[in-house]
Amino acid sequence: MPSAETLYFKNRLIVLCATVFSFSTLYIPQPMLPLLADVFTVSASDAGLLMTVCFLPLGLAPIFYGYFLQAIPARLMLLVALGLLAVNLLAFSLVSEFWQLVVLRGFQGLILPAIFTALMTYCASMAPPGQVRRSVGYYIAATILGGFLGRAIGGYFSSGFDWHTPYVVMGLAMLIPLWLMRYASADAEISFERLDVGSITRVLADVNYRYVYLILATVFFVYAAILNLIPFRLHEIDSSISPLTISSLYLGYLIGMPIAFYSETLSRLLGDERRGLMLGLGLIFLGLLAYFSSQFLFLLVMMFCFAGGFFFIHSTLSGLTNQLAREHKGVVNGLYISIYYFSGALASWLPGYIYERHSWNTILLALIGLLAIGAWFVSRLRVAGIDE
Repeated sequence: MPSAETLYFKNRLIVLCATVFSFSTLYIPQPMLPLLADVFTVSASDAGLLMTVCFLPLGLAPIFYGYFLQAIPARLMLLVALGLLAVNLLAFSLVSEFWQLVVLRGFQGLILPAIFTALMTYCASMAPPGQVRRSVGYYIAATILGGFLGRAIGGYFSSGFDWHTPYVVMGLAMLIPLWLMRYASADAEISFERLDVGSITRVLADVNYRYVYLILATVFFVYAAILNLIPFRLHEIDSSISPLTISSLYLGYLIGMPIAFYSETLSRLLGDERRGLMLGLGLIFLGLLAYFSSQFLFLLVMMFCFAGGFFFIHSTLSGLTNQLAREHKGVVNGLYISIYYFSGALASWLPGYIYERHSWNTILLALIGLLAIGAWFVSRLRVAGIDE
């Protein structure tokens, strides 16, 4: 009979594999957005809806999904949801109209929160005592790897074949985690603390949380806006650029993996969370300045700086949120997730609308202004009593 350590290792590999594959599906269309805009003759903001319709359900999940996900075995949830996701991806091969693409992405957005919730529950519940934080760290690293692979798959297969191919490939690939999940021996009930007006009000009564959430909303808006618009900017610089070349720019996204593991150590070296947050803002600011350039290689290198700043802030804020949460921890984290994805949903649409009517430089200046507001929110954390 396998030891407890062997079972944990096996289950962790299965869950991390499912996490990588599932997160890949979320970001497949991003490097293809200019191509899809051309194929279906739609605007940049309309093409951005393909990201928005997936982000919105993820933002709503902590509010609504708790009403029917509570106490459902995670393994059963994953088997059903991964199967539905595979069918959904294969259905993209039948699409001929843009509205059909949006509808299928909308269904993806409804399936993914259930998958992410179950995977996160598995990672936390199957870890031995004292290793929960490390297990969740593995999960975060797997989401980052999945985000990059999804973009790489979208770029590579749409360049070598057509835009349908990445979805078909990913749909067939989803059969791998679906098959592996049958061998996951650990199980867990999904613990999902529901959000209601009363619980949200109680959390937001703490000024610390208000500033943490405002920092998160502003910083992720800036980050998501750039990642969603950079394919259109590259297409503007060189109209012959391929989705594969565009997807290579997201290599800098991978910097988030080591940062997810070592952000706590870096924050300790800097002295406190505020300094860490300011460092992250500084890195994002340098990245935004770099995007005034039109040199692809320079932009690729600076993506490491830009993404590194964001992931450092994200890791620091998530740690600070849980450090502050002495009660209502489920509500605190649920709000964090909702704000994160709502901000991403808005950033995947609104900047594209502005970009169409003004210019790339206008967008960058607006985002720099928003980043400055984020820095002011960070400075207010001192007033909020973080040191006490």
